[in-house]
Amino acid sequence: MFCENNQHLQESFLSGVYALSPALQRRLQDTWADTFYAEVFCRIAESEFAVLYSTEVSRPNVAVNVLVSFEILKSGLGLSDEGLYERVCFDLLVRHALGLRDLGEDVFTLRTVYNFRKRMREYATATGTNLMQMVFEQVTDEQLAALELRTGLQRMDSTQVLSNLAQWSRLELLVGVTQSVYRELPEALREAWAERLALYLDGRPHQVCYRIRASEERQHLETLGERLYALSQDLAALDPEHAQLALLKRVLEEQYAVSPEGEVRLQAGGEISAQSLQSPHDPEATYRKKGGKSYRGGYVANVSETADPENEVQLITDVQVEPNHADDTQLMDQALTGQQERGIEVTSVVTDGGYSGELGDEVCEEHGVDLRPTRLRGGVSHGEQWGWDAYSWEVDAEGTPLRVTCPEGVTVDLEPGQSAERSLARFPQQSCEACPFYGKQCRVKERKTTGPTFYVTHRSIKVARRRQRLCPEDAQLRAPVEAVMWELKHPFGSNQLPVRGLTRVGTVL
Repeated sequence: MFCENNQHLQESFLSGVYALSPALQRRLQDTWADTFYAEVFCRIAESEFAVLYSTEVSRPNVAVNVLVSFEILKSGLGLSDEGLYERVCFDLLVRHALGLRDLGEDVFTLRTVYNFRKRMREYATATGTNLMQMVFEQVTDEQLAALELRTGLQRMDSTQVLSNLAQWSRLELLVGVTQSVYRELPEALREAWAERLALYLDGRPHQVCYRIRASEERQHLETLGERLYALSQDLAALDPEHAQLALLKRVLEEQYAVSPEGEVRLQAGGEISAQSLQSPHDPEATYRKKGGKSYRGGYVANVSETADPENEVQLITDVQVEPNHADDTQLMDQALTGQQERGIEVTSVVTDGGYSGELGDEVCEEHGVDLRPTRLRGGVSHGEQWGWDAYSWEVDAEGTPLRVTCPEGVTVDLEPGQSAERSLARFPQQSCEACPFYGKQCRVKERKTTGPTFYVTHRSIKVARRRQRLCPEDAQLRAPVEAVMWELKHPFGSNQLPVRGLTRVGTVL
């Protein structure tokens, strides 16, 4: 049965705080624990979690604000469940942060924490609602209002994180899938397939693959494909709704090409999508290569933070977590949509070049936000020619190009090109012939029918104008978010998190 926890609001004479000297009590009020208690713990809307508990009259639940705060502190301090639980029992600062005043009061057990997580995960799976994300948004919105922070100018960045998975080869992945499926098969199928899969069931995936020679690897990949397909047929005939059938079908679709006649062909590595399964233990984790690094079995976290220089402090306003094949512009769209729904006004966003480009422009135009990237995707000229940003462009209110001025100061009207998204500019013959850059750095070329002319796409003009608006101070505005991304992963010591699954990763971050 759900009950809210208001006990922490009633001071007890048995509180451990009263055992401290007045000087130490004042010091306690200046610690992170007192700030956490006032700004996070006391703001948690416990009623949102009532959906996890029975409506029947029964034993009251362990305080939700305590359990939620336990999750927040675990991630923030980078501790294991056991490590934080010990501090809950014996550390005065942690107890103060969780509103546990009475030193003689019994605390919850770790089993309660595990059950609470399970309920949240099952609820998220069933409804698509992450209750921890709701807590973050609700607490943040209250903090923004209380501190009267300006939210119009924000900075945004993303980072790659890895799920708690072993980095498997392709053969190890298929062996791992085989073992995972076999463990869940109905007893009749387990007996029927035990001998045919025996080679791949003896040991962990890396141990199985260690016994296979490199020259035999492709043969085993093909053999596994044929056997997994046959197994999927048997399982579909016996139990069409079996949970492992979806896993079998996914692996076969991603790793093999199966003909209508049932012939199984191993796909080349380049034919496999980045969204393909990386491990049966975390089906949502995907693959991405970014900045020359490969991230196999991971997620991407996108963070928005206030950046107005007049704010006394800056707050993270939103966090998105998606499989790591998600593009930055997709995450920016989610962030702006979510903040708009929460009533947070955003007028400008400072980003790196990953959010720029046509999709980034479209997202920001849709939300009425000025995108201010410190770098841009594309739009840089190669060789000796000037980039389009060397020219000055004039457009109307709808963004239709009107006129262009070359670096030497000659202005001409832009005329419609052969397609709706192209324009051409005809320059005076006399001006161009006297120009030392004509036919060299300048993009204007001599045309038989039109004279000195260049052709340009409207997209190139848009990118050039945005590049011209880049300001050096934007890089300084964006820089602090790099520290935020470091702090996000620092408690875990690396890019790899100690959890698996989109819901858990979202909770931890």
